[in-house]
Amino acid sequence: MSAFSDNLKQRADLAQLIGEVVALRPGGNGFIGLCPFHSEKSPSFHVHTAKRFYYCFGCHAHGDVYRFFMELRKVSFPEAVEMVAERLGVEVPRAADAAANDPLRRELLRIHAAARDYFTDALSGRVGAAARAYLESRELPPAAVSPFHVGYAPESGRGLAQFLEAQKFAPALALRAGLCQMRRESAGRQAAEPDPGSLHWSDLYDRFRHRLIFPIHDERGQTIAFGGRSLANDDKSPKYLNSPEHPLYTKGKVLYNLDRAREAVRNLDHSILVEGYFDCLRVFLAGFQNVVASCGTALTSAQIVPLGRLSKNAVVNFDPDTAGAAAAERSIGLLLEEGFKMRVVVLEGGLDPDLFIRRQGAAAYGAALRSSRSFFDYLAERARGQFDLRRGEGKLQAVNHLLPFISHIHEPILRQSAAENLAAQLGIDQPLLTRQLLAAARQRQSRLSGEAVKPPETLYAERVLLRAWMEWEPRRAEIAAQVAEEGLLQGLASEAMFAALASAPAGSDWQQLTERLGEAERPWLAQIVLSADARGVHDPPLSEGDWAAALASLRARRQAAQRRGLQERIREAAANGDRQSLATLLREKTAADLEARK
Repeated sequence: MSAFSDNLKQRADLAQLIGEVVALRPGGNGFIGLCPFHSEKSPSFHVHTAKRFYYCFGCHAHGDVYRFFMELRKVSFPEAVEMVAERLGVEVPRAADAAANDPLRRELLRIHAAARDYFTDALSGRVGAAARAYLESRELPPAAVSPFHVGYAPESGRGLAQFLEAQKFAPALALRAGLCQMRRESAGRQAAEPDPGSLHWSDLYDRFRHRLIFPIHDERGQTIAFGGRSLANDDKSPKYLNSPEHPLYTKGKVLYNLDRAREAVRNLDHSILVEGYFDCLRVFLAGFQNVVASCGTALTSAQIVPLGRLSKNAVVNFDPDTAGAAAAERSIGLLLEEGFKMRVVVLEGGLDPDLFIRRQGAAAYGAALRSSRSFFDYLAERARGQFDLRRGEGKLQAVNHLLPFISHIHEPILRQSAAENLAAQLGIDQPLLTRQLLAAARQRQSRLSGEAVKPPETLYAERVLLRAWMEWEPRRAEIAAQVAEEGLLQGLASEAMFAALASAPAGSDWQQLTERLGEAERPWLAQIVLSADARGVHDPPLSEGDWAAALASLRARRQAAQRRGLQERIREAAANGDRQSLATLLREKTAADLEARK
């Protein structure tokens, strides 16, 4: 993985990848933008393309392309490598079959396949009568769901354990797979971590009891877990129960039905996202085979990435209740972060996909998909229902609710269009709020508060002097002496910046100096060393002419400050009637004026 990740990092366009999340503009030695790791109004986040690293002068976040995704998405290094590879269209090298080379994984696949067969046989047998009746009540006859290997876990609580014992599986493996649980009295005798050698089948009982069983598959179609829907008419057990996580199964990384839907998603160039097993089965059986669902958990970035390899277009069709609407909003944000384009379906009558298709048929559902609305129209309508748009405060609340979604849109033109659309839909006609909204969209801010507070203006000459010290390494001692002797930066905001540079250890490289700037008293000012000028273009290399002009400007500023000070002291002496001081000050002013004319 090391050689692969190093090569991949060299191939990656750091600015392009970070530009999917941060609105960047050319500046200094690369690009600048608003930091995605902390809230700020003025850009202090720098992407240095030649040296392949980023640095924020505000919060000091820094690193390479992998560190960026690890911090932003909260993922591990291997997951960050996969994210970069996916964006570059590169296949991550893997073992031909990890399970074939790992005895535990191989055995976990084998025991899950055996459990799946047990559950499907139970559904068709005498003990499965109640489960079959339940499926019939939901207009899903067993023959229809047979290709999905839907099954039944008997109520006895020992049937699966006895079956697996007869198949010569080890009880420790059934426990590791989450198919069985420890009996309470047995658990009391065992240590916190049961000893596999002392574990007996009599110590275990079935995890799934009196439940309709939905096998969960990996992308290859191999059974790796189960979801169970309770058939009991009580509140003693959860309605849905999923397998616990184990080496083959991480709930937040698997999408239900992706193994069957992948070809349809690729061919149709979009997926349909629904919430539950029944919704997914109903939509698939109605002829829409590009449908997937999360497995008993909210949608996650890890689930979205493999889906995005097939298509970056999605239709979200979650339940219309409060929980479903909240899940839809969260999913929209995640999909936008991964660069998806999406639409939202809200079914007539507030029905979920399963009930809608049962009542109105597949053709009506197809029509609903075709008339799906823009995700932003959906969000704006929800905001109109949540906030009082008759009041300015309500409009600001609505904008702040929706602005994070706008900030996740990668394409600048689409982002600007969404901001203008939001202003129109929310009836925002105040010029100030509209300007702020459009500016926030351009800079990918996540919140509005008021007029942006800009840092004090810095003389261009200060920036040249700081750049000269950074870039002209052989002349650093000469520059430092000249600054100190003439007091060229005295009283200026950049004085702290130069002090930070001048005190850097000998031999500090460019990145170390950059980080040192960010630790100075005024972090925002550090960007003057690297950022583009007012025209927003790359700075040309410094010349002797630039240096001479900067020195002349700083000297003139110092002399002007001295004359202003003298003038103030002259006014005070005159007001106090101090003729002796006044005469001395007038002579000093004459000398200063002569010096300024040279």
